This record gives sequence, C-alpha cells and structure tokens, in this order.
Amino acid sequence: MTEAGKRPSFRPGNWPGWLAVGLIGLVGRLPRRLALVLSRPLAGLIHFGMKRRRGIAERNIRRCYPDWSPAQRETLVRENFRALARAVFEIAWSWTWSDRRFAGLGRVEGGGAVATILEQGRGVLMVTAHLSCLEIGGRLLARELPAAGIYRPLRSEVLEWFQNRSRLAYGKAMISKRSMRDAIRYLRRGGLVWYAPDQDFGPEQSVFAPFFGIPTATLVATHRLARLTGCAVVPMFPAYDERSRTYTVRILPELDGFADQSPEAALGRLNAIMEAHVRTVPEQYWWIHRRFKSRPAGEAPFYE
Repeated sequence: MTEAGKRPSFRPGNWPGWLAVGLIGLVGRLPRRLALVLSRPLAGLIHFGMKRRRGIAERNIRRCYPDWSPAQRETLVRENFRALARAVFEIAWSWTWSDRRFAGLGRVEGGGAVATILEQGRGVLMVTAHLSCLEIGGRLLARELPAAGIYRPLRSEVLEWFQNRSRLAYGKAMISKRSMRDAIRYLRRGGLVWYAPDQDFGPEQSVFAPFFGIPTATLVATHRLARLTGCAVVPMFPAYDERSRTYTVRILPELDGFADQSPEAALGRLNAIMEAHVRTVPEQYWWIHRRFKSRPAGEAPFYE
C-alpha cells in the first residue's frame, strides 16, 4: 500500500513540482464558473502547442471512426482538447475541494449492487477507461463506496506526494501498479479497487483483443486479478454532461464468469463494454494516448 509519506524537500530539483502544486491550489480556488470559461482558451492553447499529441489523437480518431467525414473528425479532436483542458480544473477540484463543496458536482448510479457484494465479503475490481473526468469520477465513487485505486507512479516526487496525499483524504488506499501483490491481497480481503487498464504497456503484458475493430494490446492484469482473487469484475464509467455541468458515475452489472473465460475472450468482452461507453461521450476519451502502439506480428506500425 502507498502512503503519502513525508513531504518532499524544497531542493532546486523539486521546484518545478512545487510550482505545479501551487498552481493546482490556485486553480482550485477559482470560482467554478470562471474555471469553465478559462478552460476554453486553454483548450485552444494546448491544441496548438501539443502538436505530437494532437497528431496521435487525429490518427486514433481517423482509424476508430473511418466512416466519419474529415470535418466531423476534426470537430471531435477539438472537443477532445476542450475536455482535456477542463480536466486540468477537474483535477484541482478533486484534490483541493472540501467534501461539502464537492458534493454538488455529481452522483453515482448503481452503487447498491456493489455494496451488496462487499457486504458478502467478496472483493470488487472496478474497471474503467481513461476518460477526461476520471479524477472526478474517482472521488465521487469514494463518496459512495470504500474505494482504493491503482495508480501509475509519477516522475516528480512532489507531485506524487501531493497526488497521494490528496487522494488518501477521501479514498481508502492507493496501490502502485508496480505492487500488484498489494492489489491481490486487498481484493482477497474483500476490498474494492478501481483500475483503468486501457493502456499499451507492450505485448509481453497483454493479449490482442478488438477495440473499435482494431486488434489492441490489452493488459492481462485485469483477468489475472479476477482469477487469483475470485473478485467481482464491475465496469464503471464517469461522464460529464455539458448542459447540467454535472458528472455521473455509472456502475454496470458484474461481468459474470469473467475469470472463467480465456484472457482473449474476457478482455475482448471488456473492451467491447469500454468501446460502447466511449461512443456515448467520444470527446471525453484520452485519444492522445498511443493506445494502438503495439501491433500483432507482421502488422505495420500504427503511428508514423
């Protein structure tokens, strides 16, 4: 398990991290209405400045939506960068707001079934996707259920300390993806862990399963955790609604028999569920990730 630990020093190498922490605190103090207004010019700035990431998003969207017109795909790219800009503020709200202030941001649907599973002493692996409002979703979930999270360690010791300190203020525990034995123990003890496995860490840790009709390296860790712990595997997806300016975390039914299927079948099933959600809010997916980097043997590189 990860603890926030001792506050890092102010040595020169940590100054960029401390500057980022200060900016997060400043952003968190802004009125939300003003923050949403500021997210629009920020979106234009990062769309212009993140040329490489923009190219990745364009490539992903072109392959995942081949029937769309170029104008439709370009609109989605710009909407995606708007969501990514808003995520900067969403992270600040999640890490700095009080429970009272945060309470009005959204709701959780479907938590009752998960609570019942936990009451029976069985662990729950809640799987989600890399969506722009994932940080908001994690905190909303923790308001309803005793949730722990699996995270990827950060390069900055200051930002990692601040991230874990902030998340542990409302979450049960944080588990590094480098310490999956901790996740196994936690699930075996009947805990709830949420996990976003939709990243490409190479074919050695993955099987290829369809995602938007493309063979996609899909981490086997999800299937392995279910098989080793007997936990329930439950999809969970947060989404932002532009009209109401609120968030909804939708918890789907348990994936019965997930651990009994082959990794290819189980993960193909999970990818199909993720794809179905992404299609409802495509602008909120992290298209800037090189999701299709690993390719089956003999297939041409996906990214030029």
